[in-house]
Amino acid sequence: MYLRTSLSAQPVSPTQVWAGLTTECQARVIQLLARLASDLAAIPPSPSHRSPTDGDAPRLPEDPT
Repeated sequence: MYLRTSLSAQPVSPTQVWAGLTTECQARVIQLLARLASDLAAIPPSPSHRSPTDGDAPRLPEDPT
């Protein structure tokens, strides 16, 4: 099934979408969001930067003057 959308369609607020869902569908969305949050919380954080113990000398901040 293909859903054709118009590029000129007006944006719909999340409140309007939520209000249009059945109570059962809202409950299912809440369950799915809770599961997603739980799964994301269980993922170990990835290192976002290298520490000086990685073999490189620590870099000092540059003097802006």
